[in-house]
Amino acid sequence: MVGSLLASMRSIASLLVLLFLFIVIFALLGMQIFGGRFNFLYLRKPRSNFDNFHQALITILTGEDWNEAMYMGIKSYSNQPFGSLVCLYYVVLFICGNCILST
Repeated sequence: MVGSLLASMRSIASLLVLLFLFIVIFALLGMQIFGGRFNFLYLRKPRSNFDNFHQALITILTGEDWNEAMYMGIKSYSNQPFGSLVCLYYVVLFICGNCILST
């Protein structure tokens, strides 16, 4: 019984390491893509932003206001040719995140 408990703890620990690595990679990628770009003249700065590492981690970890953050990301790249591709970041984030969590 103790052996099976330890074996399951090892697999849970490896899954947690994989999940943390996934969150860190997407937080760093979000900082590179969206860092400092959510400053608009007529809108307040959203809580979910990627301006620093701690805020990016919280944004990815909680997933709170992801639709507002995606809208702000699209809006920040609206004058550039690949503006609509920013939503691909969020689509990949949530599809891969849900696949990892469902494993």
